[in-house]
Amino acid sequence: MAFKGNLPSRVLITALMAVAFGQGCSIKEDRALCPCSFFLDFSGVDPELAEMSEIRIEAADGFLYYDPEVSFKAGQDKSGSAEGFLYGVSVPKTSVSVSVINGAGAFSSSDSRILIPLGEECPPVYMHYSKLDLQAETYRELVVLHKDFCTINIRMLKDDSPYPFDVTVTGNINSINEDRTVSPGDFSFTVTPQPDGTAGVRVPRQTDNSLMLLIREEDKVLREFALGEYIAGAGYDWTAEDLDDVDISIDYAHAEIHVVVSDWSGSYEFDVVI
Repeated sequence: MAFKGNLPSRVLITALMAVAFGQGCSIKEDRALCPCSFFLDFSGVDPELAEMSEIRIEAADGFLYYDPEVSFKAGQDKSGSAEGFLYGVSVPKTSVSVSVINGAGAFSSSDSRILIPLGEECPPVYMHYSKLDLQAETYRELVVLHKDFCTINIRMLKDDSPYPFDVTVTGNINSINEDRTVSPGDFSFTVTPQPDGTAGVRVPRQTDNSLMLLIREEDKVLREFALGEYIAGAGYDWTAEDLDDVDISIDYAHAEIHVVVSDWSGSYEFDVVI
């Protein structure tokens, strides 16, 4: 049973606990068998970022709670200050896994993965995951959404004429699991740069340096870059809680590729083919 609303949190907590205990065990019953009144606290979530998300709570005994469409907009009291948002669920007093996913959209699959179809880029997914041993009568979990995708910003340095090529990024990770780990699979996304030579590709968290960047003209591959190796050389951390974006510029006039990750930058030379 889920409780939803946008009341001020101090009012909502009282109401939720009253309902939960009213429908739970009586004083005469063994309270060890009573469910835990579990609350997800979204007070720290940016309403613009997490307006619509999904919640999945699982336990080893087969318990599963799933809500595919939850609003995280914060409530307001009469003074106009944001009081946050609580989401309550009755769960068994046992070990449970809690997953909150924002931004997956149609990429969410029935087996709790975010599956990226071949030819698509990674969705702009933000996730919260925790493994909890719920033995208390009530428990409150603060939700913190982490950035689980990397946007590779590509800039092709060229003259002012329209850029006639496509850019493809390939890799071997195509899904994100509910616990924020990833699974292997073919990834490929092709984008046509803007007239100024810029393009962006979102990729999931990586486990190796296998990402490749291909320059294409129709069906012909004109140039391949070991993108994963360049990113690794820039000191990128694919295990970070929140993934940084990467800036790539390819300068054909000087036969160089430049990689920028946060405050680090590096340059690599290549033979001009195009």
